[in-house]
This record gives sequence, structure tokens and C-alpha cells, in this order.
Amino acid sequence: VSEGQINVQIPWELRGMNSARLKVSIGALSESALYTLPLYDYSPAFFEIADPAGSGRVILAALDEGFRVLTSANRARRGRIAQLYANGLGPVDYTPPSGEATPAAPLARTIERPEVSVGGRPALVQFSGLSPGSVALYQVNIVVPQELSPGLYEVVMTQGSVRSKAALLYVD
Repeated sequence: VSEGQINVQIPWELRGMNSARLKVSIGALSESALYTLPLYDYSPAFFEIADPAGSGRVILAALDEGFRVLTSANRARRGRIAQLYANGLGPVDYTPPSGEATPAAPLARTIERPEVSVGGRPALVQFSGLSPGSVALYQVNIVVPQELSPGLYEVVMTQGSVRSKAALLYVD
């Protein structure tokens, strides 16, 4: 929870429903109106962060193979793995209980593997599923396309024919 955002997990038990009713409460002090929240099988979106290296840009929340944050100073390497973080990728083959962290074993893989492009070039998706140790956070491991030149690229993901908003990734 922050001043401008509240992150919630839509319980797995609501799968197949078209909508759910939502109300935000802050203890007994404050309550929002009741909202009808539309539910979709897929609504892919990348998590983004302010570039910790100080470029002033908002970039894709991603890690390199050594689990270091990818930034303008620590760029994704061509031909290497980048771990991208997202939500809205739909059902998985192992569903942990709603609200509980995803275990490392068994891995919870998405039923459908998303398509990812970096700078308009297809990226090989090696893993797509819930991130172990997290609640309702998806991790998508890609191989950064070898043919890219060093630079800043838009990354787009498509899941179940639904396309994400582009997020930025520095590549070296």
C-alpha cells in the first residue's frame, strides 16, 4: 500500500467469474464506495521501477542471472537471461493457496506461455510462472535477443492474445 497504489491478489477461487465487488477499508476509520471490478483471464502487465542508477526513467522491474537489478548501469546482456516481473498472466499448473507465498517446488508454471519481444524482436521464453517466495507475482525468464545493438528498448508481452503496455529495458 502506498499513497497512490494498493496491490491486492485476486483470489484464485474467483477464476471463471466475470466480476467481483471490491471495497477498500482502513480499519474502522474509512471505507471506499463499493466497486464492481471486471475480471479477465489475462491482463498482462510488467512491474516497473524508477531506474536506481539515476537515469530518471521508469524501467521494467527485472533481474539478471546473478539476481542483480537491471538498470541503466547494469544492463541486460544480449544472449543472456533476464528475469522479468509481471502480473495478469492467468492460470498456473500448481495453484498455491490464495494469499500464500509460492513454493520453490513444485514450480507453478503458467498454463499458456506468453510471447515476449524486445525492440520488436522475439525473445525466447524459458520460464513463465509464479515467482517462488512471492504472493501472486509472475516471473518470466527470457533470453535477450542476440541481434540487438546496445541501447534502450521497449519490451512487450502478449498472453492469451492480450498485449501488455510496453516497458523499457536497457540492453548491452
